[in-house]
Amino acid sequence: MSSIKKNLGLQTAYQVLATCMPLITAPYLARTLGKEQLGIFSYTSSIVAYFTLAAMLGTVNYGTRSIAAVKNDREKRNELFSGIFAIQVIVTLLACIAYIVYLVFFCRDNILIALIQGLALLNCFVNITWLFFGVEDFQITVTRSIVIKLLTVSLILLIVKNENDLWIYTLIMLGGTLLSDLVLFLYLPRYASIKKVSGSQIRAHIKPNLILFIPLLAMTVYHTMDKTMLGAMSSYEQSGLYYYSDKIVQMPLMVINGIGTVMLPRMTALITDKKQKEADDLFMRTMEGVAVVSIAILCGIAGVSNEFIPIFYGKGYDACILITVVFCPILLIKSFSVIARTQYLIPMKMEKEFTKSVVGGAIANLVFNFILIPPLGALGAAIATVIAELVACALQFISLRGKDLGIASLLKQTIIYSLMGVIMIIGVRFVALLHMRLVFKLILEILVGASIFSVTCLTYWRLSKNVFFKVIRNPMRNRVKKS
Repeated sequence: MSSIKKNLGLQTAYQVLATCMPLITAPYLARTLGKEQLGIFSYTSSIVAYFTLAAMLGTVNYGTRSIAAVKNDREKRNELFSGIFAIQVIVTLLACIAYIVYLVFFCRDNILIALIQGLALLNCFVNITWLFFGVEDFQITVTRSIVIKLLTVSLILLIVKNENDLWIYTLIMLGGTLLSDLVLFLYLPRYASIKKVSGSQIRAHIKPNLILFIPLLAMTVYHTMDKTMLGAMSSYEQSGLYYYSDKIVQMPLMVINGIGTVMLPRMTALITDKKQKEADDLFMRTMEGVAVVSIAILCGIAGVSNEFIPIFYGKGYDACILITVVFCPILLIKSFSVIARTQYLIPMKMEKEFTKSVVGGAIANLVFNFILIPPLGALGAAIATVIAELVACALQFISLRGKDLGIASLLKQTIIYSLMGVIMIIGVRFVALLHMRLVFKLILEILVGASIFSVTCLTYWRLSKNVFFKVIRNPMRNRVKKS
């Protein structure tokens, strides 16, 4: 359990930093590059995402799960790593050839930006983060990510000066990611050695990799297709508005994704050791924890967006307010989906159920995008995304229905936390009626909102004798005894 706390602490520290960085770069880029240029970046990155997805197949999840199952056996780990990495290199090479064909025969606009985006494919050759996730060494991955992230932000602020510097921004973003993964090869000998593997050893990983690739492909359709369809069916400006609104919601989601990354190898290890009861308890505690955090954040964003966005992005981004509010429910929906996927469906090898859920979400996304993007632009794409995430999450929960996990109790608690969030929003909007400078009003809204949610949450935990109240109370008692 101490290793879980350490890994969660490391991942949380990194994800908080990763969340804070865009708070610096996003408003700066909104004023220097503008909506249209960031719309071009969003559109071109959505295109290359399909090729990078094909290059990586299901390697990150499959590799993490496979390495976690043999993390105490060096020889088996060497063999597994070599076989999985060989597939990764071969498929990435094929994806690179396909992307070159796209650039030569199909790409008509923004060719330079699209060419630089190709660095994402080169990164697929060297992405071995799954090895370190599998052995639960998050210190190395987090440390190098923090250093590269700080370097990336510094370069953006120093070099990107106007809308003509989009190519520089793209180069910094993609180059930083590539450098970040190259650094991991310095630590590779600590955990694995590249061995010569036979064709049969390589082929053994193809089917399970493809099984995890199919749901990832479907997920990409409804995570990335919005940006692609906006660029094709609307305008780069609408793509830019979508990009900026989505960014506000995606920042806190990084923390939830970090929790899922830490829990996947731990859950795999517990299930491999046949500790099902312990795994189920950990799953439900994590689910309730992310429900509290995500509801607090989504209601907070919805409550202050009217004041926050004009301050954060400046003039000309008022349309982002409504789009951001529409996006907010994704924080809760996607949090549940991420934890269900990484902490139960994948460790339990329920790929079929996982695939059904994301295919359902992808179909919903495509249908509603075609209906809503032409009349509503970015707002329509945001509504379609929320519907898609809700469909996928509902299908995942349906697949867990017979597992005796206490899902009904979780949904009941989620409703209670949601009511607390509504109370917080009401309190924040009362503060918004005050006549004062916008910056001071925003600060007061955040303080009042955080206080309301904290007090109502602690009161509920105490009255219901919730385990989270004990977790909070015990450290406080220990500090009192020491003093």
